[in-house]
Amino acid sequence: MLIRFRSAFLLLIVLSLPFAFSACSDDKEKEPATATVQVNVQSLVDGQNLQRDYPYQSPAGDTYTVQKFRFYLSNVKLISEDGHTVYTEPDSYHLITMDGKSGFKLENVPAARYNKMEFAIGVDEARNHTIDQFGDLDPSNDMVWDWNTGYKFLLLEGLFTGDTKVGGLVFHVGEDSNFMLFNMDLPQALDLRQKPDGNIVLQTELSDLFRTPHLIDFDELNTAMGGENARKIVENYENGFIKVASGN
Repeated sequence: MLIRFRSAFLLLIVLSLPFAFSACSDDKEKEPATATVQVNVQSLVDGQNLQRDYPYQSPAGDTYTVQKFRFYLSNVKLISEDGHTVYTEPDSYHLITMDGKSGFKLENVPAARYNKMEFAIGVDEARNHTIDQFGDLDPSNDMVWDWNTGYKFLLLEGLFTGDTKVGGLVFHVGEDSNFMLFNMDLPQALDLRQKPDGNIVLQTELSDLFRTPHLIDFDELNTAMGGENARKIVENYENGFIKVASGN
């Protein structure tokens, strides 16, 4: 009797195995191996969408308009909660403009739960002095000085009216020393384990280019073509100019 019971029990286990394997297989099939993440960049002034030739007031009280605003967002990474998965975008150089390209896609992102994003403003030294390139690094994009100086990492051009002066704004920021890396928490974890795509929104706030730690008075500083003046703008990057607004 005991032998028959054991035989029946073993038979039941054997018959159940295909269903168990099938269930596991189905679960694995439901989990995407990789995903696509859409990154959108919003350019704002005082919380509102940046508009060409619209009169804004700077933190120092000057009136100004923007005719061109462009910057390189590069070296994009996503980092999982446990730190074990790091997605590094290949050939990661994106020229963001106020009236053109305002987003890009991260392809073949491993399915994981990400809670950090890393990126840079500028072009890293490995590419900064090789201007025979294509795509967003094509010199025809008007973001290159020359092979020696390299790329303009950020460009802002417009007009201003100050307390004592009226004229043009020309801020061209570049040079290897001004390449700046950011590591930011996502406001909401990006879980790609159960869905094939995700979204991240970055926001730039132009007013913060001119606010802290250097309050930029256009009567005194309205042109930066590298050097000490450009460095003041770079040091202002770190105080709210760019942030991760959302991710899901």
